[in-house]
Amino acid sequence: MARPQEFEHDEVLNNAMQLFWRKGYAATSIKDLTEVTHLQPGSLYGVFKSKRCLFLQSLDFYFLNLYSLINNILHSDQAPLERIYSFFDYFITQAENDTDRKSCLLVNTLLEIPSEDKQINRQVAEMFLKIEKEFSRVLVEAQEKGDLKKQADAEALAKMLMSGIFGLQVYNRMQVDQQGLKKIIKNLLFTLEK
Repeated sequence: MARPQEFEHDEVLNNAMQLFWRKGYAATSIKDLTEVTHLQPGSLYGVFKSKRCLFLQSLDFYFLNLYSLINNILHSDQAPLERIYSFFDYFITQAENDTDRKSCLLVNTLLEIPSEDKQINRQVAEMFLKIEKEFSRVLVEAQEKGDLKKQADAEALAKMLMSGIFGLQVYNRMQVDQQGLKKIIKNLLFTLEK
């Protein structure tokens, strides 16, 4: 009996996450949420307590899926730098398929939520830090294999890649020029060349 509830919970979270992703936190109403989740307001509040709590859980749900995907790409059997290039190939494919220009829910959240909201900003920052550490691990591995200069600062390069990803997400929201996106990525990855 517990499994159907878990599945239903994930389905509700996924539907809410998709709505927050499309509309943003502020523009999403409880009415919108009841429509996409098929829960009455009382049930929605009973399970999730508030719109904010549902949003925080939606962020977690989004991140768990994103982190799993990134780990699969960054820790495959390819050579270390090839894995990083594969991540950016995946990024380009996702950008091309993102016809709604939703970009990344985490980046969108950082752009929408005021800096005074310490809880949400801290949660998103911690999520990005986990991804940054995975990039750093792969870059250290590349150094150990001789594919990246020994004097390179793997942590600083990981931060640079993350800042590039932030910028690319914002750029993709306002541009439709995929060739421009590819050129930016090529220049970003040029810094990893030996």
